Amino acid sequence: MTARAARVVVMMIRPPVAVVILLFAAIGMAQAGRGDALHPLFTVVPLILAGWFVNATVLNDLGDEAVDRVNLADARGRPLVSGDATRAELQALGRMAAAASVAAALAVNWRVAAVVAGGLLLNVAYSVRPLRLCDRGMLAPLVLPAGFVALPYLVGLLTVQPSVGREDALLLAAMYVTFVGRIMLKDFRDVRGDAMFGKRTFLVRHGREATCRLSAVLWTAGTAGLLLVLPRRPLLVAALAALLGCTLHGLRRLVATSGRVAEQVVIGAIAQTGRGTAILLLAHLTMVGKGWSDPAQALVVVTLTLLYAGLYAATLSEGDRVLAIRPY
Repeated sequence: MTARAARVVVMMIRPPVAVVILLFAAIGMAQAGRGDALHPLFTVVPLILAGWFVNATVLNDLGDEAVDRVNLADARGRPLVSGDATRAELQALGRMAAAASVAAALAVNWRVAAVVAGGLLLNVAYSVRPLRLCDRGMLAPLVLPAGFVALPYLVGLLTVQPSVGREDALLLAAMYVTFVGRIMLKDFRDVRGDAMFGKRTFLVRHGREATCRLSAVLWTAGTAGLLLVLPRRPLLVAALAALLGCTLHGLRRLVATSGRVAEQVVIGAIAQTGRGTAILLLAHLTMVGKGWSDPAQALVVVTLTLLYAGLYAATLSEGDRVLAIRPY
């Protein structure tokens, strides 16, 4: 593989998003009692997910080339916009990635392969005409978590256990709802090009206040769902409530924020609380599965809560400082 080709592959993997996808796979394995297993979490599972995700990003970039030239003209990571790859090269990469994902999944078991096959069909439905669900308003944030949350969670879960139980499904539903609330905020970055090219997102149709209100409702419902599935230990409840409180504060602030850079600062801070919730969930499931003592679990829960609440506050503070020095 040439250096140019390797650079394009890294662009399409989009490392920050890939880490989130791997996190949901780890949660699936932890739910199955294997949260500390290095294999297959860092061996075959990343190959499966990377192949699926590269296929997803390739199809989306091919379908969104025109709108990306408006929304992401100065951003790195879009090879069609930056000139790092041609459409034919991306198409070839997408086909190879899909084949690699299916092959790796089949090496695990047919259930994982079936999940991946469904995910590849979802990629086509989301980005390719005539369906192109990404253009269909509220359908887009409802469909995206099927790829970002459900697919990696099920790949992780079914890699180490043969079926999906009731508790497994309820946990997935809670995470799914929460992620819908998170993914709606992505449209703030793209609103100008979306409106120009007729993408009727919820934000374009209903505005920032309605979008933030719905996001808050979904995030609250998802957190409540987690509390229904998880054992209601007072410290865990308090930790999830604290991170939810940070999220709701950020959404309220986003309503009153103007300017693309300022909006992205607030959304980045909110993302810290979402990441913290997922890592807290992973830690809890892993510690319970390995039989950690209550004091040890409490120490980890408190540490993670303070860390991600602190990162939320620090992101907002640093954003305010930068914007004050260099206003937009």
